[in-house]
Amino acid sequence: MRRFLVAVLLAAGCATASRGPNVVLVTLDGTRWQEVFRGADQALLGTLEGKDGDAVRAAFWRESAEERRRALLPFLWGTVAREGQLVGNADRGSEVLVTNAFKFSYPGYHELLCGFPSTAIVSNDKVPNPDVTVLEWLGRRPAFQGSVAAFASWDVFPFILNSARAGIPVNVGEPLGPRTLFDRLRDEVQAPWHGSVYDAFVFHAAMDYLDAHTPRAFYVALGDTDEWAHAGHYDRYLQHLRRADGWLGELWGKLQSAPAYRGRTSLIVTTDHGRGDGPDGWRRHGVDAPGSDHVWVAVLGPAAAAAGERTGHAPLTQAQVAATVAALVGEDYAGAQPGVAAPLPLGR
Repeated sequence: MRRFLVAVLLAAGCATASRGPNVVLVTLDGTRWQEVFRGADQALLGTLEGKDGDAVRAAFWRESAEERRRALLPFLWGTVAREGQLVGNADRGSEVLVTNAFKFSYPGYHELLCGFPSTAIVSNDKVPNPDVTVLEWLGRRPAFQGSVAAFASWDVFPFILNSARAGIPVNVGEPLGPRTLFDRLRDEVQAPWHGSVYDAFVFHAAMDYLDAHTPRAFYVALGDTDEWAHAGHYDRYLQHLRRADGWLGELWGKLQSAPAYRGRTSLIVTTDHGRGDGPDGWRRHGVDAPGSDHVWVAVLGPAAAAAGERTGHAPLTQAQVAATVAALVGEDYAGAQPGVAAPLPLGR
């Protein structure tokens, strides 16, 4: 019996050793580059009233931008800034530009997942994406078949990823197995907006799936930041950004502790669009909100140089994210698909 168990463990170890690189993509919908690189906005903090406003200012206000962003996003400005790289600080000559004409969600997700802007996707309607995303393309590669999946808070994602055609599991709050207390809570603790579930339910379900299935290409699409911004709740927008940063740290810790992922997995974090500025403009995005065309990207893992906050480079684009996802696992999506933007230059 002992010999049998040893043989099983050795076989599992060999399978893990022969496994290729992995990638996890996380998007934080509508998260501004301003908070990522400057931290909490003093003018917007000043609009918060009462004890709750005082508590938020105490939590997130610091005298310098560097201190503020570390208070808000300790994982991004600790682990990622030390071991990976961040681009998109327009204050320091680092631009990542949206190239689609609309600057809102579905067109943005199309651009970053397909690698080019669409003229056909002109709304957030539930229209199946006519174009192939990098996740669908990877899922067709022999080494990735059955090893690509997505978890999302917004119920448009099965259409963005065209899960019916792609054959990729896209979970938007569905039970992973027999119904549990977790599923009941997700159904009963309803978000105050239409068409989405709270990100907490998405993230923890995604972590369970990661444990059970160890996909090689995994996408987690979170949306509470955009919802709280549209609602004008700057306090909750900041609080959720801090929570999402904590989740990223938890996710990275899991990836570094699991044999299937440790040392061979890259994490890429970005957003679908920017937002405007000022007391009202920060709530909005689109062609009538200047600044919506500026986004940001963070990359961490063995395929990315430890460059920290990059500055002074030529403008990059959101469309480069798709080929970057593929390049992080050694695949040439840009070379295989016409019109796809080249990967981001990661310096390694």
